[in-house]
Amino acid sequence: INAEYGETMVEYSLKDCIVQPVRHQLYIPGTVDRFIPMPAIVASRGVMGIKVVCAVPSNKDKGLPTHLGSIQLYKLTGELLCQMDAEEITAKRTAVCSALATKALACPDSKMLTILGAGVQARSHIWAMRQLFELSEIRVWNRTSERAVELAQEINNSTDETKKVLCTKCDTIEEACDNTDIICTVTSSVNPILFRKHVKPGAHINVVGASSPTTREVGDDLMLNETVVIVADCLEAVKLESGDVVLSGAVPRTELGHVIQTPLSRDPDQITLFKNLGLACQDVVTADLVYQRYLQEIGGI
Repeated sequence: INAEYGETMVEYSLKDCIVQPVRHQLYIPGTVDRFIPMPAIVASRGVMGIKVVCAVPSNKDKGLPTHLGSIQLYKLTGELLCQMDAEEITAKRTAVCSALATKALACPDSKMLTILGAGVQARSHIWAMRQLFELSEIRVWNRTSERAVELAQEINNSTDETKKVLCTKCDTIEEACDNTDIICTVTSSVNPILFRKHVKPGAHINVVGASSPTTREVGDDLMLNETVVIVADCLEAVKLESGDVVLSGAVPRTELGHVIQTPLSRDPDQITLFKNLGLACQDVVTADLVYQRYLQEIGGI
């Protein structure tokens, strides 16, 4: 998936073979819940599709995922190929994109990973980072301490001996971020939780959790700091949808696709920050990969 995703991000940034509008979010009256249609055409793969996702923060109190949805995949002729649930695809494609950004932007010898949050994206980000980095330690913090304990135990009890890494539950953000190399914010926070004082020089941050113009995870002293290089998955989208960008007035330097094609030159002490909103073309590519694997396993149609 990593190679496929890198190619997709480059194609998207070059506006080559991919057609995708900025997503339009429909708010359910009287709530902060959103109904979000996300279409894209990926002509280089001969497919197009649409993901429809419902973002319902209060679902966590009901034991339901906060994001639910489905993806329809089509040929360019308009023939429907398949429909599939979007939960796992959304979790994995988001994390893979963060991992690619980390590979492109973080210091090559990064070993320590901090996860702020303990939900679906926390798990998928740990999975993705372990694919690309030889981690020495994983730290987890969550506002609800019990969920952080549960996640740490889950990782430590993993049967994958080849990628065994100690996962530690931390009581504070300060403890979790102390001297860490990679930070992933994957929370449902409305207000900033991560500030400049938490981040060492040369660290990399993936900002994932806040996906609306009124919510944010990162403080102004990071977003507006001249030592912080900000990269987005989509410049147009983050200026409209990312509260971390909109509310701070920060100006991202470039898109991930451009960085993958032409790596950034950076000072070792510079902090890099990737704002990961998620793109419909990623969903379509992932759905096509899953569909092609399915055809291989059943011997074709």
